[in-house]
Amino acid sequence: MVVGTAQLNRVLSECGFVPVAGDVLSEIVHQINNSVSTTNEAAMFLAQLMHESGGFRYREEISRGAGQPYGSYYGRGYIQLTWRENYAAASSYLFGDDRLVHSPDLVSANPHMSMLVSVWYWETRVRPQAAPFRNFYCTTKAINGGIENSPNHPSAKRRYSFYCTAARVLGVVNLASEA
Repeated sequence: MVVGTAQLNRVLSECGFVPVAGDVLSEIVHQINNSVSTTNEAAMFLAQLMHESGGFRYREEISRGAGQPYGSYYGRGYIQLTWRENYAAASSYLFGDDRLVHSPDLVSANPHMSMLVSVWYWETRVRPQAAPFRNFYCTTKAINGGIENSPNHPSAKRRYSFYCTAARVLGVVNLASEA
């Protein structure tokens, strides 16, 4: 096991978020542990999930995409999946059909789906650009590079601070560089 429930809640608390409990806590820990193999990658994934979801508080973009070019395919899930193309690719990979295109609310319907889609995004969109996980900004760029276009962007810096906290709690010895 890479991340335990007590560690996850310690990271959340130290990053200023409310700890999670019950099925939500179990789901997050289970899927992180089944999708990463190192504590460093777990710390990066956890930092990105916390930032995108407000500490696992939100499974949908607060503005619901109002005025955004992605329309009804606004951010859902803990990693805030956006754009029709991403919904289609996730649906095809996870289910072999286009159910998430026809029913995008399924992505945020429950913690299991929100994590499942977030893991898919991490494994298919982030990991190919960021492995071997020596540069944290590579993960941010793969998730939100169009907005956080440099490691000096305030949100990118916040993400990195979450990573540093998660890495410390998880016992990562060699931290990835910020940029």
